[in-house]
Amino acid sequence: FTQRSGNYFVTMFDDYSATLPLVIVVIFETISVAWVYGTDRFLDDIEVMLKWRPPVVYKYLWKYVCLLAMVGLLGASLLRMVFKGPTYTAWNQTKGSEMTLEYPDWALVMIILLIVFASLPVPVGYIHTLLKHHWTPNAPPQEGPGPEVHRELYTKCSSTDQLDSNSHQPFIEEDGVRTRAVFLPAGNEHYQLLSQQGEEEEEFEQDTGV
Repeated sequence: FTQRSGNYFVTMFDDYSATLPLVIVVIFETISVAWVYGTDRFLDDIEVMLKWRPPVVYKYLWKYVCLLAMVGLLGASLLRMVFKGPTYTAWNQTKGSEMTLEYPDWALVMIILLIVFASLPVPVGYIHTLLKHHWTPNAPPQEGPGPEVHRELYTKCSSTDQLDSNSHQPFIEEDGVRTRAVFLPAGNEHYQLLSQQGEEEEEFEQDTGV
């Protein structure tokens, strides 16, 4: 980049190290989310995080429209590179004007390597995960939802005067079961344990912002 011809290398990297690899990565991402992970599960995750469910039209956009559009764009770009050939603009000192030239063979190899190396982490990561699960013995997957995990909810106390000095105790062992204190200090702040009364506490959870 710092040579006298560095501007040509900057142009090469700008044209071929980000555009096509970005389209390829987006195609991999769309396949991973829409077809491998599943659009229904992805919509469920969005609903859990944002408290509202996107319209069902997004499901078909992700699975078909976006994927076909990206594949078509990638195919058109590759066909253009094959039939027209990568070119660059150079300054002709004798004519005093710019002219379009084709890249030499070694530059074409560099362009191919730029595209391959920029897109390689996604399939390599996928193959690595497959091999890791194949060679690592693990328990058979359980069908259906897993066991529910009980999580205690805490809310920030408005005043430290509300805290009981006896409630600052750490976890206490009772018959082999760890119980949590009603109040817990966290730095200069204090948190109070919310009452666990089932699903009716969800509205209280949203109101308090815990």
